[in-house]
Amino acid sequence: MLQPKQQVGNRERPPVLYSLVVSMKVVTRKQMQEIDQAIPLQYGISGAILMENAGIQAFLAIKEYLRQVEGVKIAVLCGSGNNGGDGFVVARHLLNHGAMVKVYLLVPEERVKGDALINLKAARQFGVPIQIITSEDELNAVTLELKHAGLIVDALLGTGASGEIKGLFASIIDTINTLDIPIVAIDIPSGLDADGSMSSEHIVQAAMTVTLGLPKLGLVIPPGINYTGRLIVANISFPQTLFSPFSPLAQESIKINLLTPKDVAAYIPHHPMDAHKGLCGKAFILAGSIGMTGAAALCSEAALRIGAGLVTLGIPESLNQIMEVKLTEVMTLPLEQTSLAAFSQQGYKKIMSFCEGMNVTAMGPGIGRDDDTGELIRRLILNLNTPMVIDADAIFALALQSDVLKRKIAPAVITPHPGEMACLLGCTVNDVLANRIDIAQQFAEEHDTTVVLKGARTIIADPSGHIWINPTGNEGMATAGCGDVLTGIISGLIAQGLSILEAARLGVFLHGLAGDIKAEEKGILSLIASDVLDGIAEAVKRIT
Repeated sequence: MLQPKQQVGNRERPPVLYSLVVSMKVVTRKQMQEIDQAIPLQYGISGAILMENAGIQAFLAIKEYLRQVEGVKIAVLCGSGNNGGDGFVVARHLLNHGAMVKVYLLVPEERVKGDALINLKAARQFGVPIQIITSEDELNAVTLELKHAGLIVDALLGTGASGEIKGLFASIIDTINTLDIPIVAIDIPSGLDADGSMSSEHIVQAAMTVTLGLPKLGLVIPPGINYTGRLIVANISFPQTLFSPFSPLAQESIKINLLTPKDVAAYIPHHPMDAHKGLCGKAFILAGSIGMTGAAALCSEAALRIGAGLVTLGIPESLNQIMEVKLTEVMTLPLEQTSLAAFSQQGYKKIMSFCEGMNVTAMGPGIGRDDDTGELIRRLILNLNTPMVIDADAIFALALQSDVLKRKIAPAVITPHPGEMACLLGCTVNDVLANRIDIAQQFAEEHDTTVVLKGARTIIADPSGHIWINPTGNEGMATAGCGDVLTGIISGLIAQGLSILEAARLGVFLHGLAGDIKAEEKGILSLIASDVLDGIAEAVKRIT
């Protein structure tokens, strides 16, 4: 169901996608084409049926978006392909429900073929006005009509288009983007690359996108998320067995997934009535140094807030007193330190002994980059037998020595932001940002380590090569300390018995949702990490 519009400053902010399906697959252009070809052959469902279903679902989404369509002027912009065919179906249903709809076809009618032609003729028979535009002069002549529309439907190009958009299509995209009129894109905003690259300068800026069957990769990662608006995934009656292990299109062939509430809600820990703090899990967190005690506090408190029964913070001994004052429910373990009050290797045996009674060890938030601290971290990663969450400066300690991860004896998850990942790989931040999915996937496979690559649409990669894209979170969370909260959440979930991957998926989703909840309350600009910490409880309530 669509959610009410939200405002950020003077512009509309699209809410998070909340789907009703579990483990939603995300497809590339090629994978979608293979599915479109397979369904008629293997299941006997014709393209005409799928087009009708697509048009109906897009119409229903538009109807809910507008609250009512009767009497509303709606312009439907169509091309010659199946995307245009979907638009003809939408126009027919809009007309039947009282909308003042008009189709603008941007190609000569003889170029419309197949199922799209069938629906063009049907729309005309139903009485939908259809105007053919084949020149810039004709486009300029109808611009005034478009300015008076209450809604524009984009059915110009669809997922098959790639590369730079030129000519009349580029002109109309630029024109409608300048109008103060909401645009609903069918399947994908025209000009947006389905595989996620920025291949055109001319992309429809949609207020809402009704994608068909499955989300396309370009819709759920940057830069596409800036053009998609609210994303609705329309059920057009794909067979339920399509992605079963026995299907020719087995799940192994589509490894990218979009996290959904149902996907992660099953992992919410549930404690028995007679639970005690030991049963609820014990987490040890190695964090903090001079000037960075806040990271330690945020991380350890987040582990408690997500439900861990006992959380102990390992802290350089000279900082212990201030942490005793700062933290109420978290216990502390003072540890040997360097002359600069950072963790020292002299604390190695004490840490190893203490961790024998722990369910998880997290390390990295605010520990600094002292050489002695780095050597301590590498020794711990090699020898700890508890699951590990490795973040921040602990990732820096692995720079150019990532083979340490390959030789660990316990499962681990690393949670880098793009800068930390670049440092780990010896490349630039732009290299990471340009190829986040492949980089996370390859690193996870090569190092037998789950990767949480943070950023706009955080990427989770497991050692088997599967990817999950998180739809929650917002730009207000690009602030100091938010990553420390995430490390604490994941650690607290592992402490309660979740696997590394389960904790990563649930933790990332809850972390982003907590940020979204607090952004609704405080606004994007004013969001800070402690707000996200405070939002954890409400996030858990919302998905349960």
